[in-house]
Amino acid sequence: WRYDLGRRAVAPALEPFLAFCALFAALFAAAGGAAALRGGPRPWAWAGMSAAAPVGLFAVAYWRIEAFQTDGAWAGAAVAIAAAAAFAAERAARRRGDPGMEGALAAWAAGAAAALGLGMAALLETAWLTVALSLFVPALAAIHDRLPLAGLRHVALAAAGVVIARLLFNVRVLEYPDGGLPGLEWAIYGYGAPLAAFRWAARRFAAHRRDALVRVLEAGALAFGVALIFWQTRVWAAGAADSASFGFAERALHAAAWFAIAWALYRRAEGPRRDVLGWGWRLLAGAAAAGVAALQVFLDGPLTRPVDVGPWPALNLLLLAYGLPALFAAAFLRVARRRGQGDDRIVAAIAGPLAFALALVWLTLEVRRAFHGGVLAEGAVGGAEGYAYTMAWLAWAGLLLAFGVKRAAPGLRRAALVLLALTTAKLFLFDMAALEGLYRVASFLGLGLSLVGIGYLYQRFVFPPPRAAGGAKAP
Repeated sequence: WRYDLGRRAVAPALEPFLAFCALFAALFAAAGGAAALRGGPRPWAWAGMSAAAPVGLFAVAYWRIEAFQTDGAWAGAAVAIAAAAAFAAERAARRRGDPGMEGALAAWAAGAAAALGLGMAALLETAWLTVALSLFVPALAAIHDRLPLAGLRHVALAAAGVVIARLLFNVRVLEYPDGGLPGLEWAIYGYGAPLAAFRWAARRFAAHRRDALVRVLEAGALAFGVALIFWQTRVWAAGAADSASFGFAERALHAAAWFAIAWALYRRAEGPRRDVLGWGWRLLAGAAAAGVAALQVFLDGPLTRPVDVGPWPALNLLLLAYGLPALFAAAFLRVARRRGQGDDRIVAAIAGPLAFALALVWLTLEVRRAFHGGVLAEGAVGGAEGYAYTMAWLAWAGLLLAFGVKRAAPGLRRAALVLLALTTAKLFLFDMAALEGLYRVASFLGLGLSLVGIGYLYQRFVFPPPRAAGGAKAP
């Protein structure tokens, strides 16, 4: 190795390779630029060669010699290429009226933006490198606003693919350093800046036409937003992005966040749309519902491991893990019933039972917490606790029935009857054997009074007896 002027040295064996790359880059740039500016046929093709060859040869040389490591000298070379492309673009702008010259102007403008992106890549690393690359996409969108050429959209699509691959399919993101201050971790700028860049670029490109590029940019922006919330939640809940723990509280936070994003997308996705909004809310809502049902209810909930859900009634982890998802399911149900078209009926058929089941789980576990404190996995079910379950279910069934009757909602009335049937089954299958003395008597008495009250409500408000001709009730 030789040369040590404050930058990385070049091996003697690689100097001929570097010289040939520089020579051919200069030849292609000069020859293509001259052919484009002299007024010959297809100036856009010559300009494209003049802009692409130096950038491509620079990228190859940078990769082979430096392996894309940061280096100020290579950044300076990239800036020089960008300056040359900008100079050629300025010359082409003076002759925009000539045939094919707008295409030449777009090619050199894109080449200058690409060279600046490579220059930033030579100075930055980890998440900052991806931020720099993502800014290339809105730069192309700004150029496309003035020069709406199809080639610019193809270049933007390729650049967006690189950014998406680096942020969503790069396992080394776990090695990125934290920001050093609470709330300033790398995920904030590493995903936030590309999200803003993709969103702005999607709007600018969509102003001309909606195509695969716009859908990719919108999907990328949505994925970056979800990833930002996911990794930031990991840092807040587990202490680090690469933490091996994935506890009950963190899972509840992820599920609540995914439900919130899905609901916001569902409200905006009018009708049976299958675009980014439509697929986005379907994937997020499905993943959140499956995670809550599989992990938090059946496989790894607070009844299967000693998790402290908190000392406060209602305001604890149970509300976050079950109550909040139940509310989101009810919100989905409300929007779906208001629309009542296409897939909305499927959403209503799923969201209603989900809201009912999660609310029942939340109520049951709250009763458990009242008797055993924050750790629900410990302690046997006593007589008072068993009686409390029966009374809580009966009260919840009565509340559902009252709302169902008042709002003329058959779904709520059916849910009340289902819960009443579950309470009856519990009474005969468990309470008769588990409860003793007054608790058993009180359970049967409470169920009997509830059945009488429900019968009265149905006869009085749901199925009132017909009236005679004179206005009196028929016998």
